[in-house]
Amino acid sequence: MSESLTRGRLWGPADRSGGPLDDVLGGARRLLRGLTVERLRVTHPGDDDNVYFLSVGSARVQVDSGPHGQAPFIVEGLIRTDTPDPAEALAAVCREFGLHEDSRSVAV
Repeated sequence: MSESLTRGRLWGPADRSGGPLDDVLGGARRLLRGLTVERLRVTHPGDDDNVYFLSVGSARVQVDSGPHGQAPFIVEGLIRTDTPDPAEALAAVCREFGLHEDSRSVAV
């Protein structure tokens, strides 16, 4: 993938973390038109790179996961949501971008 000029490298639909975060990001891509995902670019191999920046236009949300895309998930925008549930993480991402989906109705 090409490199971004911001905090991370572009993280496309074919890029995989190996965990349930892939379902969260896949669901966000289906629901949020124009979504861009970047993964934090770190300078040292031991640094935590499980940080993703999701953008639609000028709006930006940060999503953190455990190693290899595992739970727990932290979604940070206007509010912070901590959850081990991928469906709840996706619902929180959608809410941050103004798409009010009930977490029970958002399929991952």
